[in-house]
Amino acid sequence: KAVVSTQSTGVKERAEVVIEVIRPPNYTNAILLGVFLFAVSGTLLLKGNSLDFLYKWKYWAITSMFIMFAMTSGQMWLHIRGAPFAHVDRASGRTSFIHGGSNMMFVAESYIVAVVNGIICFGFILMADAPKDPNNPNSKYMAYGGLGLVVVFFSILLAIFRLKHRAYPYSLLF
Repeated sequence: KAVVSTQSTGVKERAEVVIEVIRPPNYTNAILLGVFLFAVSGTLLLKGNSLDFLYKWKYWAITSMFIMFAMTSGQMWLHIRGAPFAHVDRASGRTSFIHGGSNMMFVAESYIVAVVNGIICFGFILMADAPKDPNNPNSKYMAYGGLGLVVVFFSILLAIFRLKHRAYPYSLLF
């Protein structure tokens, strides 16, 4: 975008010839609006006259958690900065999904962080729901499984943080 505008400005300054730069229209917003309207109309069509799902707290809890994971993983920062998905090293051909510096982030890295945060949250939900039914013999395994998820995936989150901040001294498992 900027290269074409810069070149046309340079030609205008040197040769006094005006080159009009015509860009194709951006249909992204129209497509997103269409997808949103299709999803809303499909939901209303499938649910019919019953919109009781809007009053269920689990629906709003899951929706707010998805928004929270997207925001805490860096999606808004990436949207504003226009960061690349990943980096391919030309010399070795290796693909890097996590940027080594603390001032840059890849889109794939934000997906990884969001999924890890979601799994940690799921582990906490397992631990919180385990004591609700003490007569269930599986509740003990549910609590241990939740604790295992939290410990392992929090260790992964710390390892990702240590990749970005090399001087960070703490780790859990990895």
